[in-house]
Amino acid sequence: MARLLVCAGEPSGDLHAARLVEECLKLDPSLEVDGIGGEHLAASGAVLRADCADRAVMGWLPVLRQIGSIMEHASRVVEELLTDPPDQLVVIDYPGLHYHLATIARRLGIPVTYYICPQVWAWAPWRIRRIASCADQLLVVLPFEEEIYRPHHPRVRHVGNPVFDTLEAAGEPQPLKDASGAPILALLPGSRRQEVQAGLPALLEASRALQRQESTLETWISCQRSNLLPLIEKLIEPYPDVRIHVGEARALQARARLAIVCSGTATLETAWHGVPMVVAYPATEISRSLYRLLGVAPYFSLVNLFAGRPLVPEILFDPGDGEAIARIASPLLDPQNAAKLVADLQQIRSEMFRAGASHEAARQVISLLEESSRK
Repeated sequence: MARLLVCAGEPSGDLHAARLVEECLKLDPSLEVDGIGGEHLAASGAVLRADCADRAVMGWLPVLRQIGSIMEHASRVVEELLTDPPDQLVVIDYPGLHYHLATIARRLGIPVTYYICPQVWAWAPWRIRRIASCADQLLVVLPFEEEIYRPHHPRVRHVGNPVFDTLEAAGEPQPLKDASGAPILALLPGSRRQEVQAGLPALLEASRALQRQESTLETWISCQRSNLLPLIEKLIEPYPDVRIHVGEARALQARARLAIVCSGTATLETAWHGVPMVVAYPATEISRSLYRLLGVAPYFSLVNLFAGRPLVPEILFDPGDGEAIARIASPLLDPQNAAKLVADLQQIRSEMFRAGASHEAARQVISLLEESSRK
């Protein structure tokens, strides 16, 4: 009986890990699966060994603040690899932790699959070779990533993007609770505390500027994790008319007239619903300069990367500079501009947004298990 150890390091990774495990168990019900992740992974059929999906952080300072907790989780996984090695380790995104775990596993002779290879090409292209070296196979979720990773690894496969599996399975969203019927400006500041802290003040400032242009706009904020609610409530104190939607963003995305979205899978979700959007991410001048100097891709938003052109406006904004966001969002309040973008988003969805990534990734994981068992 084969055994997998599946590691997810953050909330989105936890959901994708859960869908992968479900598909693996459909293909091989005899599998045993241990998991390092969160509630979704625990509900998928995996035995949760540690819950670390809510501890994900980005940047060197936040990592330093949580270094003790991160090291504790890492040591537990390493102990698991040493004392009760699985037949395969599957790591999902989150390179800061998973690169080291995967490297250790390979040195111990444990086959490794890296699913949803991190987008290091966007901000640290010199790490592409490093990521490629730590796994037996790489499963990428953006079409052009095969070309990026292929020179550094013989076994790279584009499996599709699992966010579309989730969206297709979810069906139509529930109506937005307590909506007034006014046109909605949706703010999606991200699912990490530091993203919300750094970015939401500027998004709120942008919303105020846009409301001066279209006074009927009603601003709503997406709060996908309840533990972020106190922070969001504190940040909106100067904005008494702003409302918060707690839970899945779909209900808010489906009703929005316009959205301002942090970079990430939320941009693909918003595009799926055909909502005009601006993709905005907080970055210091140094960070923006480094991105312009080192970035491999011409865009940082996933929607534009799928389209291969600047389909939606995107901006790396100075934290606090909401006026800059409002300036590029303002044209989308014009009905003709909005209708043109909606049509383009609907075309991208019909041509490129395909479900099935979780199943294809599971097939590759099972295939590597079978190959390993024959050796």
